[in-house]
Amino acid sequence: MPHAIFSSPQVAGVGFKEQELRREGIEYEKSVYPYMNTARGQALEDKAGFVKFLVDKKTRKILGCHIVGSQASIPIHEVLVAMNANGNRHGSDGGTIDNITKTVHIHPALSEVVARAANVI
Repeated sequence: MPHAIFSSPQVAGVGFKEQELRREGIEYEKSVYPYMNTARGQALEDKAGFVKFLVDKKTRKILGCHIVGSQASIPIHEVLVAMNANGNRHGSDGGTIDNITKTVHIHPALSEVVARAANVI
């Protein structure tokens, strides 16, 4: 169930947390990308903001995503769409991080931090 907390900074997330994955023994990869490493993050002067992905090591399915920072409730929606995508006709790409990495992102926009976090994996 996706969620957002409209605090300052905003917090948004969907899926598993790292503690849950460790408890369940699920192997995953993690990427964390700071807002400040994007043009929009610098313009917002968001020094604390970041996007964190948790991805299944074998299938590349997005297991969780957590965003802390300016307008976090907006870029989490891109992740929701990617996680719920049916993929191609054969279903091989559905819900994977590749749904984000293969998409062109507008520069300079906040969604760029989501794309860069996805590209780290």
